[in-house]
Amino acid sequence: MLNGKDPKSPLVQKLEPLTETPQLGTRVYQALVNSIVSGQIELGAPLRPDTIARQLEVSTTPVREAMHRLEGDGLAIKVPYQGWFVREYNEQQVREPYELRAALECFSVRLACRRITAEEMTWLRQHQATGEAALAAGDMDAYRIYNRDLHAAIMKAARNSCLFPMMGQLRLQTEMLMAKTIRIIGRPLRAIEEHHQLIELIDQRDGRAAERLMEHHILSALEDIVRWGQKTEGQVRDGNA
Repeated sequence: MLNGKDPKSPLVQKLEPLTETPQLGTRVYQALVNSIVSGQIELGAPLRPDTIARQLEVSTTPVREAMHRLEGDGLAIKVPYQGWFVREYNEQQVREPYELRAALECFSVRLACRRITAEEMTWLRQHQATGEAALAAGDMDAYRIYNRDLHAAIMKAARNSCLFPMMGQLRLQTEMLMAKTIRIIGRPLRAIEEHHQLIELIDQRDGRAAERLMEHHILSALEDIVRWGQKTEGQVRDGNA
């Protein structure tokens, strides 16, 4: 009885039920994340809490909570006296996460070549077929999800518990940028062929070749994004956008 009260006595004050606001804020956050990383909300677009609240039929409180989370994740920025905007990236800000992602995914595919199970290999092949079907149908949202899940499965097969937390810091930003690469003519076809080759190399347990291909796969996507950004900036300057 450090506080002088009988430990067996009931609590003097009852706890009040929790409100649904935190859960609602999480749902608003997830809705915004999905729209941003899929490219439905463009880079640089304003994020107006009143408009978002009206569209989602919620109050502005959970929307503002979601905005702060987006800002913490590096997906949004708050400009004084102007409000929140989807983050835009200069070339260096694009290169840095992709270079780190390349290092992490090269390491993960090398480990996956040693540790992947037969069941996981079967899943990769089945999932590759899903991605090919999505691309053939022109369903780019399904293709984006296929791409995300395939890379995550390879990382999971590496069986290194440190990889996912490190990749988690990059995941949302690279997904948002990846939404741009799938719009680049020819990129999805090249990417899905590289995925096919990666799966074959993993099945052959050829870690060195798989690592080289993964590096090419990630860094070529980086260069496509950089070129796309430069082209877009040029169009804006010339009045063609």
